[in-house]
Amino acid sequence: MSERCKLPEELYYWPEKHVWARTEPDGSIVVGMTDVAQNLAGRIIVVSLRSLGKTLARGKSAGTLESGKWVGAIPTPVAGEVIAVNDGLKANPSVINDDPYGEGWLIRVVPSAWDEDRQTLVTGPDGVADYRRQLDAAGIACA
Repeated sequence: MSERCKLPEELYYWPEKHVWARTEPDGSIVVGMTDVAQNLAGRIIVVSLRSLGKTLARGKSAGTLESGKWVGAIPTPVAGEVIAVNDGLKANPSVINDDPYGEGWLIRVVPSAWDEDRQTLVTGPDGVADYRRQLDAAGIACA
């Protein structure tokens, strides 16, 4: 069932929360929601992200999203200070549906505990396979 879900192996995932993290060359971390999350939520119509300079603990809200069938917070998989937000999502929130790993990113943070946080995330072929097993067990599929 989960084979249609796009899950790039180079990202770090928090499978239970359907969010991802990507390390950048400058040491910052980009955060977004997965293809799985955008499929579950449906077409995103409103995005509200945390402010620049805000310090977030792992699991705290990076922002809120609203679709026709869901409103909720998107937890950040890493602790850190918000140094960039994807302002383009205000005008075009559905880009998250169209490109969740590219133009649909949410925030970028300077991590405060990346060594610890990444130990709680899955990555690579084994991590993606584990994530897919969890999706299949839960009966979750992507369109």
